[in-house]
Amino acid sequence: NEQLVYPPGKGFAELVSVRNPFSLGSNFQGLHPNTKADITVYRVGSPTVTTRDQVDKSSESIDKWKVFIPFLASGSDSFPHPILGKPFIGPPLSVCTESYLLIGPLASQTEAENVISYIHTRFFRFLVLQRKPSQNATKRVYEFVPLQDFSKPWTDEELYAKNKLSQDEIEFIESMVRPMELEDA
Repeated sequence: NEQLVYPPGKGFAELVSVRNPFSLGSNFQGLHPNTKADITVYRVGSPTVTTRDQVDKSSESIDKWKVFIPFLASGSDSFPHPILGKPFIGPPLSVCTESYLLIGPLASQTEAENVISYIHTRFFRFLVLQRKPSQNATKRVYEFVPLQDFSKPWTDEELYAKNKLSQDEIEFIESMVRPMELEDA
């Protein structure tokens, strides 16, 4: 399996796009269902379709695996406001509207699944929370999050040990961030 190698010392924000990664507005309606279109467009509501010539930016990501995550947080993973919305895998031949940010491109479906496992951790979302003053989850909120090896899934226990967190630090994180249930993400 192909695996992307990320530069040492770089943060997770390096994988996160700016807002509107493909230059498709949140009101993008897609093409008529009878039109020959090969690209799925994820948007709020049901997906639609388009063609490559409709995508102005990030065209190198169209044929790769990726993760999409809402620009606006929703859900119930933290008080007083949600930290992040529900991430999901964007397979090859997919793009999104400005309602989502792009994480990637990634080398495989396995890497995409492992990125999502990392996002599910309290450790990850606690670090995001340190840079997130509002519901908006821009690229900037990921600046404190370190990159990991995405050839494997991640758990909080592994991340706590890897980062040599004390029991007090672990308890503090766990008091601030609720678990993200699989059905929530």
